[in-house]
Amino acid sequence: MTDETLVFRDRVYEVRVSPAEDLRTAVVTVTLDGRFEWSLTAPGWRAVSLGASGEIGYLWSARQLAVLPHAAEAELQVISVDEDLLSVFRVDEGWLLVCETSIRLLVDEVETARVELGDVVEVARWEGGVLQVRDAAGEILELRVDGARLIA
Repeated sequence: MTDETLVFRDRVYEVRVSPAEDLRTAVVTVTLDGRFEWSLTAPGWRAVSLGASGEIGYLWSARQLAVLPHAAEAELQVISVDEDLLSVFRVDEGWLLVCETSIRLLVDEVETARVELGDVVEVARWEGGVLQVRDAAGEILELRVDGARLIA
């Protein structure tokens, strides 16, 4: 079991990851401000990562992105993909997902753009509106988000 804490704006999220009966899954429990709790079953072969941007806190694991609730009445929003997630970045239009061999842009939970890579991603950085990705072959790709499109 692992425990992480994300302090973000005026909220405190406690994230507890526990193994499930199926070794390929984990139970992720999110507690907001020590009072409100949500749980999800997530693919468990990759560690859970935490992120925050603007007003939104989020976490991701192998194949799921979960947007953290900001109040008791809010729901834990889960977005699933069919390839392992390595990094997730919140962008104005939605979500930029760096998967093992692809980059995807999601707007309103719909994939609007996708770039397939020739090899597995080793490093991904989002800086100044540019996503820079280096793959295992040493190739470097730079992408910008333009509305619902990715531009190289």
